[in-house]
Amino acid sequence: MDESNQAVAVLLPRVRAREAAAAEALVELLYPAVMAVVERRRPRSVDAEDIAQEVFGKLFQHLDGFRGGAPELGAWVRRTAFTTCLNHHRWRKSRPELRWADLPEEQLAALEAVHADTAATSPAEQAGGRDLIETLLAQLPPKERLLVEMVDVEQRGWEEVKALTGWSAVNIRVRLFRARRKLRRIFNELLKSDEPV
Repeated sequence: MDESNQAVAVLLPRVRAREAAAAEALVELLYPAVMAVVERRRPRSVDAEDIAQEVFGKLFQHLDGFRGGAPELGAWVRRTAFTTCLNHHRWRKSRPELRWADLPEEQLAALEAVHADTAATSPAEQAGGRDLIETLLAQLPPKERLLVEMVDVEQRGWEEVKALTGWSAVNIRVRLFRARRKLRRIFNELLKSDEPV
């Protein structure tokens, strides 16, 4: 058991006994793990600190019923952070269909570079490309978006994705296949929606 898990194991009984100092120390220990998930998974429109506060609220609300040890608590908190971010994605307003004319100039430049199949891209086009990827990913349902981000953008391993989501390997593969197919369809529809200016 590493130092962090030992510290959590010592704090758990004190937190359950409603010691405020122990609760603060527990938050301090778990905060980096929660923020590592939240920073990557949250919608841009939602503050990371707000989501972290929500996660810790859930932790303290359900701590009395939690029966695992320190390692299980860490995994539970990361999974709770993931599902909380997923819920925030679900609650975002649904977006209208993505159209060429709706894109900002930087994203248009990146899309035109892809459409023209040019090999050399400027730094502005590269930045616009990153924004365009974010815009395209925003068109996916929340679970699919987060899965594509973890596997394709962040290059996370299958075991890490399984641990974070709680999904089986088969479920992950099927969802990822569907998400990639939707992304291709969205991108192709965007290219067809209008000719580059």
